[in-house]
Amino acid sequence: MKKPASKFVISLGSALVILLAAGALSLALVKNLPAASSANDSGSEVAVPAATQQVVCPGLPGDDAKAWVQGISAAGSPPLVDSSGRTLTGQAPQAVGKSGLNLQVKPVAGKNAAAVGYVSSAGKEGENGFFADYCGVPANRAYFLTPGTTTGNASTLHLVNPAGAPVTARIQIWTEQGPLPAKVTQKVPGKGHASLVLDGQAPGFTRLGVLVESDGAGLNSWVNTTLATGAQKAGGAHLPPLASPSNQVLIPAAKITGKASLRVLNPSLAVATLQVSLLDAKGETPVPAPKKLQVARGAVFEIPLGGVKDGVGAVKLKSDQPVVAAVFAEETFADKGTLAVYPSAMPTTSGAVLINEEAGNLVFAGSRSQKITLTSGKKTQELTVKPETLSQVKLGSGVWQWQSETEIYAGQLVGDPAGTFRTIGMGKAAREIAAIAVKVNP
Repeated sequence: MKKPASKFVISLGSALVILLAAGALSLALVKNLPAASSANDSGSEVAVPAATQQVVCPGLPGDDAKAWVQGISAAGSPPLVDSSGRTLTGQAPQAVGKSGLNLQVKPVAGKNAAAVGYVSSAGKEGENGFFADYCGVPANRAYFLTPGTTTGNASTLHLVNPAGAPVTARIQIWTEQGPLPAKVTQKVPGKGHASLVLDGQAPGFTRLGVLVESDGAGLNSWVNTTLATGAQKAGGAHLPPLASPSNQVLIPAAKITGKASLRVLNPSLAVATLQVSLLDAKGETPVPAPKKLQVARGAVFEIPLGGVKDGVGAVKLKSDQPVVAAVFAEETFADKGTLAVYPSAMPTTSGAVLINEEAGNLVFAGSRSQKITLTSGKKTQELTVKPETLSQVKLGSGVWQWQSETEIYAGQLVGDPAGTFRTIGMGKAAREIAAIAVKVNP
């Protein structure tokens, strides 16, 4: 009887030691956690360890691409340093090569910083068109939709690795007939650039979907295409990354004409059934379909948008399977035919943009009525967004940041909204750069 009692005392003592150790560890962890800056129902905001941020302005078709970019942080405007170590000063636009413009942003007063801005270009002969995209951070997953690889078209996937360690990209390709059986791998050296000619991987298809996956710090990626109609050059296209697969996809603004269409990738293993509608300042208009809109599993599908409602509008897509989408629209630029591609956006509650004369218009669309507050220094503008409508606001020059009450879709228009423009994404607001939301005792 004494032996079991002795074991019980030892077990009890061990348990107490473990409990005391756990309690001490919990106190130590709590003591060392950064102070929460604010709290809401979903958790607290905890400071992110300050580190140098990498930002890449993508390369565009043509030779005249220029980037307008500026640093922001919660503690002031940081300097930007390019890959050669040169510090960028002033507000002058910077030249952007085929492999993009790599920028580093160092912390300010112990707080993370980032760069906001965009790049635009008018293509040269054979790549005619107007192109624009925003300067973004590396990502571990990026989806694209491309014009395809029929005779004369030439699409190149560009991969940039701004970090020091090499990264291997894994590339999945889908066509209108389904996915290719195997993924392609492409090594990208540290602080380097690599490219993959998609024509050689999937020749002779009219529509392609592409997924780029990478580990580590991620990659910046985009696709540039030279178009042709038979042997005749027909301009170029720049394909930015799209929102990840979702059951609701929204393109914040597109120029809808008789030659516009919605291109949809269904990467899931089940057939996707779709509903499509257009949003403008007056409300929502369903896109009629003679029969049920369905996309086969692993296929890329095209939905004509012509004849519904011409003009600038958002395109909303609902699906019973997660899908990827963008609007493709044939247009005329400088009296020559080309292709405009309008990307989808992820919903968000805040953002930051660099506004100038070429890029002064923002658009917002959401499912509920709410107010958006936009600020630039001491300047403030408010915009009320009605449910299922497209709201547009024009801002003066400067870096503007905004917040909304609930998640909303947003885009920046580069160019002339009444003529030729492109819709691009936005960077994170300084508040998001400095902190992340974490759940505490949910």
